[in-house]
This record gives sequence, C-alpha cells and structure tokens, in this order.
Amino acid sequence: MDWGVAERLAVGIAGDGGAPVHFRQDAVDSACRDAVALVLDYTGLHPAAALPDPELVGRDEWARMGLRTLRELSGELERQIGEGLSAPIPFGSLARSVVGAAAGAEAGVAVGYGARKVLGQYDVALIGPERPPRLVFVGANLAAVHSELGEDPELFLRWLAIHETTHSIQFAAVPWLRLHLMGLLGELLGAASARLDLDSMRGLVGRLLRADPRETVRTVLRGDLPRLLAGAEQAPTLDRLQAAMSVIEGYAEHVMDAAAERLDPGYARLRARLEARRAGRGGLGEVISRLLGLELKMRQYRVGKDFCDSVVSIGGVRALNEVWRSSEALPDLRELERPRHWLERVGAAASL
Repeated sequence: MDWGVAERLAVGIAGDGGAPVHFRQDAVDSACRDAVALVLDYTGLHPAAALPDPELVGRDEWARMGLRTLRELSGELERQIGEGLSAPIPFGSLARSVVGAAAGAEAGVAVGYGARKVLGQYDVALIGPERPPRLVFVGANLAAVHSELGEDPELFLRWLAIHETTHSIQFAAVPWLRLHLMGLLGELLGAASARLDLDSMRGLVGRLLRADPRETVRTVLRGDLPRLLAGAEQAPTLDRLQAAMSVIEGYAEHVMDAAAERLDPGYARLRARLEARRAGRGGLGEVISRLLGLELKMRQYRVGKDFCDSVVSIGGVRALNEVWRSSEALPDLRELERPRHWLERVGAAASL
C-alpha cells in the first residue's frame, strides 16, 4: 500500500468544508456531559473505565485517523501480498508498485469520502495493541448537517452526542466486547492471510483478467463483496461480526431517541428528518456509498435499531441489556429479525 498516495488523496478529497464551523469545543464538551448523564440514566450501564474526552476535529484529522485504523487492520494482509508480488511471477516488481499505488488511491478515496460524511466516531483499537480510545466530532460536517436538519444547535449537538457517548459507555461497561470483536476480526484476517500464497496470487490475477466488469460492479452494488472476499468457510464468522456490529449500532440508535424523547419533541423531528435524508440519497452519492460499503453500515443501523426497539417494547431496557451479558448472548443475524426468539433463547422472556 502506498500510504503517501492514500493520505494525499484522502486529505484532498476531504477538504475543509468550505464554510465557517459554528460549533465550538466548549459546546461539544457540554453536549457530551449532558449525553453521558442521559445515557447512564436510561441504560443503567456502569462503565468500569474512564470515558474519553470529546475532541472537535477537522476533516483532515479524521482522514488521518481513518487511515491509521485501516493500516492497523491491513498490516498482515499487506505484508503477505507484498511478499507475493515480490515473488518471481511475471512483472512482479511492476505489479508491486502498480498495486501499491492503486491500493493507496482506493484507500484515499474511501477515507476522503468518509471524512466528508462522518459526524462523530468512537475510535477504539480492534487490531494490535490497545491504545486509548478517542471520541471525535467533525466540525465541518456537524455544521453542514445541522443546516439541513435544523432545530436548536444545542439540541442537535446533544442528540448526536448521545449516539457516540453510548458507544463509549458500551465499551467501558462491557469489557469483553472489544476482545470479542478483535477475535472475530483476527479470525477473518488470519484466514485471508493464510490463503495468500503464490498460487493464489496467480489465480487472483487470472480471475481479474477474466472477470466481466459489469458483473463485478453488480456484485459490489448488491453488497455481496465482503462475503466473497471472506470465503465460504469464513461466512459464519462474518455473520457473527455483522450481527455484533448491528447490535452495537442499533443500541446506540435506540438510546439516541429513547434517552431524550421525553425532554423535547425536537428530538423526534430530528429523527424523522434524518431518516428522510438517508432515504432521499441518490445519484452519484448513492453509488459511491454502495461501492465503499456504506450501504451496509446504514442497514446495520436499521436492522439493529428495529431489534432494540422491539425488545424494549416487549421487556424494557433491562431485557435489552441481556445482549451485554456475554458474547454468547448476542443475537445472530436471524434473531435480529426475530427478537422474541432471541428473548426466549437468552432467558430474558422468563423474567418479564
């Protein structure tokens, strides 16, 4: 991977937002303090570690942070591919430089586009050694989305802060959660690395040369690419990872609304406008979102939130908190669509 190319493209595509940022660090600090109190009161979770202080950052800082995370995730795969491209195959050295630049360009475009869209992020190490987590908010994007959704700036900022601080509290209150995700990611990446021998590199080149570009694009747009890359033998692990991420995101989406809806009707209006904004995305932005896997992220929000809303409607937030009892208590993909089945399996239904 040519990380220099990746950073130049990512920062360039991210831009600076083109308009003054009207949210300040002290406003973000205040919103997060309020959000933490609301989330703790609603969920009843008890963090066992200190929560990170919020940071107001620019798009360029988020882009560099995103590339660092990508570099952590891709380290072993990058090493294996580099060794394969250095092997005595036709045009090996040329292939190494071309693939490195192309991969850097692809990463730069993906991260740069993400830097223009992300409002906030809880950043935690899921590969390699532990590092302090960060809670960041992208000022230019906050200003742009607030201009679309409206409502009082403090209310808007607090609503978004609830989502991100929920993630902080999830990981601080559930010590096994980070280790569980690390294990699933490690299994997927380890299996992929094990397959990258010289013969598989030659086979990959052959498949790319023989592929119908139109069918490749259709495969990506259907959202099937992650499963194809994982391989059939890793499908159960990928399913578990997707289910876990859907719960993590859906829980935050549920808390985002439930923790504050009694305080101000403006929160419900923000949710309605946000859903309309997501549904109305189209054109080139829609295609790019699908190509970069962002459509899968939106589906995680929807499926996970529906599951959490349904469980709470049946048994309250205490029943929903059974998802944090252990990794075995997490729902699978089928149970996300059948919350009552999940309640029966974990025994939460018996306590209702």
